[in-house]
Amino acid sequence: MNIQVRDATPDDSAGIAQVQVDSYRTAYVGLLPEDYLAQFSYEEQTQDWCDLMASGSSDILLVAESDGGQIAGYALGRALDNKEPAGHTGELVALHVRKPYQRRGVGHGLVAAMAERLSSSGSSSLMLWVLEGNSARQFYEKLGGVPAGKQTVQLGEDIFASEVGYNWPDIRALCNAR
Repeated sequence: MNIQVRDATPDDSAGIAQVQVDSYRTAYVGLLPEDYLAQFSYEEQTQDWCDLMASGSSDILLVAESDGGQIAGYALGRALDNKEPAGHTGELVALHVRKPYQRRGVGHGLVAAMAERLSSSGSSSLMLWVLEGNSARQFYEKLGGVPAGKQTVQLGEDIFASEVGYNWPDIRALCNAR
């Protein structure tokens, strides 16, 4: 299996949306209400990704593309103002990988590429938030992420979720995660 990690383009929006919606509907079962997960549609998420890329945002959006041109996964990250409370200078906002590509190095490749991009733009550390019951926590711990607190986020009018933070004080440790 050959996977190429690259910057996303607007043409990738539908593929990213499919990974996102499918991932939400499988990874978050039992963690978030079914009706909340059911509200995500491929069409709406495709438009959201198109809008993000057209907005001129400084966010970094990377995709992992298979030999056949399928989007296998994506990562969204951003540089943070170093005035952020914990002093982190980079954030991995989202990481999702299609189920058939999980445990095959795709997530590692996306994290390493994001760390490299953030490092080259001046970030020296990285943090992320993940749902407390998400099995992805094991992946982040395997990559050396250090648990760094909890927070409650509001996802909908009456929907709250608990998240656990992970950090890497030296982002360079992730640059070689592939």
